[in-house]
Amino acid sequence: MPSTLVHVALALLCAAGILGDRFDRRAVLVVAAATALPDLDVFASLVVESTHRAAFHSLLVPGAAALALWWDRGQAWLRDRYGPDAVAIAWTGLFGYVVAGVGLDAFTPLGINPLYPLIDQFVAVDGRVGYSTADGLYQSFFDIGDEPAASAGESGGTSVDVGQRGSTEEVHVASGVDPEPGAESAATERVFPVVFRGWHVTLLLAGALATWGRLRGADVSRDHSGER
Repeated sequence: MPSTLVHVALALLCAAGILGDRFDRRAVLVVAAATALPDLDVFASLVVESTHRAAFHSLLVPGAAALALWWDRGQAWLRDRYGPDAVAIAWTGLFGYVVAGVGLDAFTPLGINPLYPLIDQFVAVDGRVGYSTADGLYQSFFDIGDEPAASAGESGGTSVDVGQRGSTEEVHVASGVDPEPGAESAATERVFPVVFRGWHVTLLLAGALATWGRLRGADVSRDHSGER
């Protein structure tokens, strides 16, 4: 699964493009913090079992934040208190939360619990889309089929598979903080990932270079403005 560093690297890479000249050190801090926030539900899992990838990965959290930012359009509280770029930075932080913080985890084998606690169901976005000369266009992200009849003489229903993995009673997403459900032995291994895949390294490097380049460019622009 992607580490928090990988999540943040993707968010900063996107933010550098979204914010342009408004991408400054304050924006880096806001976007990085917002993107790292979903992973803090590893600690929630110590209180309510198996709520890692559920408590703060629920889309209800950024949904509430989006409503607050939308409400602030008429109040201008953020703009008045933190300056004209504050609203754009806040929305970009929310983008980082949803796309880089939650979105990357949705594509892992156990997925996320996107509507917890209203609907307690982990869902993994996993599949393929392509074209085969034998079968034509194909996709495996969701599957609609017929359920077998419960007994003779009865017709089966329709089953829809969109990557359901089970509830928090059935699914436990391991972390270094809470590696397994229930009591743990002294020999329990705790793994704190940095990178697990080659593309994780690519994202880390791209995010770091984009952040450095954008901040460096902003510093040079300010220096030139001061000279004039």
